[in-house]
Amino acid sequence: MEENMKLGENSKDYSYTLKDKYNIKKSNLFWKWVDILSFKLEKIAKIYDETVSKEYIREFNMFNIHDAENILHIGCGSYPITAMTLYNLNGGNITGIDRSKKAVEKAKIIIAEKHQNDRVKIIVGDGIKYSPEGFDTIIVSGCSIPKLKVLENLIKKAKPKSRIIVRESCNISNVVSKYLEEQKDKIKIENHMTNKIKDKEGWESFLLIKK
Repeated sequence: MEENMKLGENSKDYSYTLKDKYNIKKSNLFWKWVDILSFKLEKIAKIYDETVSKEYIREFNMFNIHDAENILHIGCGSYPITAMTLYNLNGGNITGIDRSKKAVEKAKIIIAEKHQNDRVKIIVGDGIKYSPEGFDTIIVSGCSIPKLKVLENLIKKAKPKSRIIVRESCNISNVVSKYLEEQKDKIKIENHMTNKIKDKEGWESFLLIKK
């Protein structure tokens, strides 16, 4: 969970406070169990689909990624709701990666059950090392950690004009937003939105364009 590093010779130090780290752990644990329960229980999956999926649809529409041809989702989890939602909104190919082999195994089962194998691929991968060059659109899950190292990899290696969507919990998004402001020579912050579930703030989404 540690994210206290220097990102490049001319960059400032960016770090999460102890409270931030606690919130990250709490948020990631919550969403991990939501994924696991959605994989196991159809009723939970239905609630998940009817709430979070609606916000993803709103995000995709606001960020206008309907024309994306090759999409990478970093941190797909056991219940790959981002990939499943995208499949119904977009005609491109979607690759979901996760560091957890168990999560990938479960996600593959869900994608097969949804008959989405023709355009969705789920594989084991680490966002801080995975090559993004072949993708025109990249989505970074709110649960992807260490977040700043994932972003550093994308900003360094993503192809010019590619879109990067970064999600982060509202109560800790200030660190990410400060980091993005310092990277304006490499990326453009094209758009930003707040996602809510039942009138409660959930997460921030940033749309970046790689220069």
